[in-house]
Amino acid sequence: MLAFACGAHAELLKFETRPDGANEAMSATVKLEGMSYDIAGTLAKPAKPPSGVATSILIETQSSEDIKPLALERGLAVLTLDVGKLPDKAREPALRDVLGHLRGALKIKRVLGRAQGVDADAMSGASSAFDGLLLHDANREPAAPTRYIATWGADAYWREKPRVEFTNAAPPNGRRFYLAGIASSTATANCVAPVNARPSAPALRALFAALDEWTAKGVAPPASRAPLDADLAPSQDLKWPKIPGLPAPPEGARRAPKIDVDGNEIAGLRLPDLALPVATFTGFNAQKDKKGPACAAGAAIPFAATKVDREKNADSRSALVERYGSRAYFVATMRVIADKLVKERLLLQQDADAYVAAARSAAF
Repeated sequence: MLAFACGAHAELLKFETRPDGANEAMSATVKLEGMSYDIAGTLAKPAKPPSGVATSILIETQSSEDIKPLALERGLAVLTLDVGKLPDKAREPALRDVLGHLRGALKIKRVLGRAQGVDADAMSGASSAFDGLLLHDANREPAAPTRYIATWGADAYWREKPRVEFTNAAPPNGRRFYLAGIASSTATANCVAPVNARPSAPALRALFAALDEWTAKGVAPPASRAPLDADLAPSQDLKWPKIPGLPAPPEGARRAPKIDVDGNEIAGLRLPDLALPVATFTGFNAQKDKKGPACAAGAAIPFAATKVDREKNADSRSALVERYGSRAYFVATMRVIADKLVKERLLLQQDADAYVAAARSAAF
């Protein structure tokens, strides 16, 4: 029996790994306040770790291909832990105990973590077990000295319980990045407007690479890009353009990022497809069937192709041809914007190339 006296009283009763194809299956049992909880996991190891054996590991609480391939490519092992069946209060001590054992059992020298929502809060609470954390939509931030990068998207301001903004800048051990115009959910069920499907993965990959270098080599990550007080306004004061099919913004007292003449957000990290947009991207949508499930996605309302098209629909936003002229100009400008973000270490080269390739298929 292994016991760790950090935070809540918890005990790691069992920890086992066994071969599972190219990976290893992991199982653990944690006891908290008289209750035992089982945790399953899958451990993937890099093909070519720098020193022959992986001494760094990324812990994820949800299986995702956004970061995992990059982590393996950079020589980290990746352990996906299924903590979804644990009550919220058990997640923090369970993470702390499992990772405390992992460092010794697998001879791990550096532990990074990545999670969102309640799992991100649990990782923040267990931050002493981590060297670095990449957290999305967390309500808590890790205590020093654990280094972290926190992200959130547009939907955080428009949900029933809106995000509460920080009053101070990030501490020295942290960075904050607002992913402007990106909504966490891309589920299309029961939504009135076309769904905002802009991916967060390009930003998260670049920020993970920055966190990896920060924790491994001491290379400081890019400066935070998050809304300050002056970048936010009462939602009822936002001046929306005339956009056909745009759902009414949610009611209720809230502050949201200011918008430009297209209805797109100004502050934060603006990826190439928002810096050079083909639509208005929001963090809110609306239910199609009021008796059905809530629509958790944002909306994406495309710009008209030509001036004639937009005037037919009383759309105040400039059409694609009006603002960009030709596809050649659009592609060339996309390359400039994407390459600038690469130099700023906010986009990886392969993702920059993907934005440019997509621009060649623009609808004009």
